[in-house]
Amino acid sequence: MTRTRKLVATVLLVAVVAVSVLSAALATDNTETYAYLPDHSVYFYDVTESYAWAHREIDSLASAGVIQGRGDYLFYPGDAVTRADFIVMLDRAYGMSDALESGAVASDGTFADVPQGAYYSEAVAAAKAFGIATGTSDNRFLPQQTMTRQDAMVFLKRTIDCTQLSLQPGSISGFPDAAQVSSYAREAVGSLIQAGIINGSNGKLNPLTGITRAETSVMLYRATHMTAQAGGAVYQNREDVVNVCIGARQYCDVVIENFDPTVHYGELMRYTSLRQENGVTYITLAYNQEIDRTATYQNGVFTFNDPDGGEGATVSYPASSGCVAVDVTGRYHQIDAPQSTGSTYRYCYPSIENGEVTVVYYTGV
Repeated sequence: MTRTRKLVATVLLVAVVAVSVLSAALATDNTETYAYLPDHSVYFYDVTESYAWAHREIDSLASAGVIQGRGDYLFYPGDAVTRADFIVMLDRAYGMSDALESGAVASDGTFADVPQGAYYSEAVAAAKAFGIATGTSDNRFLPQQTMTRQDAMVFLKRTIDCTQLSLQPGSISGFPDAAQVSSYAREAVGSLIQAGIINGSNGKLNPLTGITRAETSVMLYRATHMTAQAGGAVYQNREDVVNVCIGARQYCDVVIENFDPTVHYGELMRYTSLRQENGVTYITLAYNQEIDRTATYQNGVFTFNDPDGGEGATVSYPASSGCVAVDVTGRYHQIDAPQSTGSTYRYCYPSIENGEVTVVYYTGV
């Protein structure tokens, strides 16, 4: 799906889905072109391999502008989310405040404890107009209170109900802590389980626990990537869909055309085709390549050790005019210019196109 914030005529919300613009060079027979499939966030230092269950979703939503860090490339994935911040993320994902601003939905005022001009005031007012946020009996929203997992599910279910998608009822009886789910939340929790958006945490729902920033990201990603089916919209996890970095650019939700469940798709991989069709990016991946070469860089020329030429052998390639150098350790990022390997960058591996280095991937490990 194409990223959009438009509303349909009946004032139904449309989820934002990030699709990167295709701009990387297409591989041809005389290239050795590589893509990097990260096992950590490419945006945030603190979303490491330990967040394997969430880093792809976090990066996809960061690319779409749905979630943001807190400065210095940190996301604080384990921190609890406030009710205000949850509504802000919902608004970015579904464009509720756009509908309110355009007059597509009528204002229902705001809450007594939501100050005018607060960073979350427009999102909360829009959520109130749509009936997503109803507040307390005395018209308070409690914006700084931690959002519980069950309330997050209730808000998300109400939001999905404002879209063209429909959810089917589901059961929560299979979870040992199902009795802890409040009566007002049972329908929403069951529907999100049925849709595959919620799987539980360590076999439990933990409905009264505060939802974390990482958990929120996964839930919103799944909700905005559902497909409509006759029995109700569902999220289906696909192992053939990955995030890919080529040079300094990231591509989200890329479909591996030649997917093989026995292959490890990660780190540096040669790609032989990259194309976009109907808003979906497809890639053909060949094999994994370790970032294991050393190089000197001088006067626009790389001289690499040549493992195929025997001990001490080298091979040289000029850098292309647009050569990109990236550091894949920690937060994946472009560096100022290509460098010789040494104390900072101990190893590297190049992408070669038509006899020139177009991308060089560095690691300090």
